[in-house]
Amino acid sequence: MKALVKTVKEEGNVELKDVEYPKIKSDELLVEVKAAGICGTDLHIFHNKSHYVPPVTLGHEYSGIVIEIGDAVRDFEIGDIVTSPATINCGICHFCRIGATNRCIDPNKRILGVARANGAFAKYMAVPAKIAHKLPKEIPFEEAALAEPAACAVHATEIIPVNMGDSVVILGPGPMGLLILQLAELAGASQTIVTGITADQDRLKIAKTLGADVTINVEEENPVGMIKRLTDGLGADIIFECSGAPAAQKQAFDIVRRRGKIGLVGLTGREINVSLDKIVEGEIEVKGSWGTLWTSWKLAIKLISLKRLQVRPLISATLPLDQWEKGFQLMENKEVIKVLLIP
Repeated sequence: MKALVKTVKEEGNVELKDVEYPKIKSDELLVEVKAAGICGTDLHIFHNKSHYVPPVTLGHEYSGIVIEIGDAVRDFEIGDIVTSPATINCGICHFCRIGATNRCIDPNKRILGVARANGAFAKYMAVPAKIAHKLPKEIPFEEAALAEPAACAVHATEIIPVNMGDSVVILGPGPMGLLILQLAELAGASQTIVTGITADQDRLKIAKTLGADVTINVEEENPVGMIKRLTDGLGADIIFECSGAPAAQKQAFDIVRRRGKIGLVGLTGREINVSLDKIVEGEIEVKGSWGTLWTSWKLAIKLISLKRLQVRPLISATLPLDQWEKGFQLMENKEVIKVLLIP
């Protein structure tokens, strides 16, 4: 079968090549992939700027149908529609034992589409049953493929909960920002503000259709002044930094109110110069959000199935797997929000 493989640990070196049909272990499911999303992590791996262990078939945002079940699997049937997180946690390290499976510290852990476990940019993939989630059949495959980023967004709001009446600013209108925007609206935020740059104009328009009260192009308007005016001079109750831009991370400390909260979701990949005195003086709560927990998935799937969390507007294009280069380029150029590959 054809699979999109990162072959060696260098810039580029991603190829669509023939690979062996996966053979499942007794505790695994064989899944026929129906749709798989291109994630920022896939782009980082392409550019050799993220952790990965080659050779590995890329892709970890997916939906598919179970077509074979390992002998030890009890809770799944052939025909089930499934998805899963990427990380195959060890289950025995300190963090797994306390329920923080997203922070498993097994140095040899397997990660679908990243390390020691082939991913979803192929017709078939092997998935450990212990991490798989069943999906309601009424969710279309394309929308179901966005359950992973939706679960990541839910986890961010588990780390920094939004309370009714909060003013919430989302820095960056990418997939994560647009999903967190909707979750803030569902939680009863009194005001939601989304910021972006000129290249994000189309994304900012979508943010408005998804419920944002205000959108700000930071290259045309002063976001600090605007947000202070919109919050009676206090600053926002909660900031979710989703862009991964160093300038946005620094800006979060200028627009949060005293005793406010900052949730760091995007990764910059570099050090930034921020005075920690701002945290002390403002008694600001700063937390990072990484990956997902089981609870994140259960809520994300429920909200998608109830159509309370809209993921269809985030799907900009669907392409066959052999057009992966076009898909990667669209994502690189920020011409789209999410591209799905169909194996």
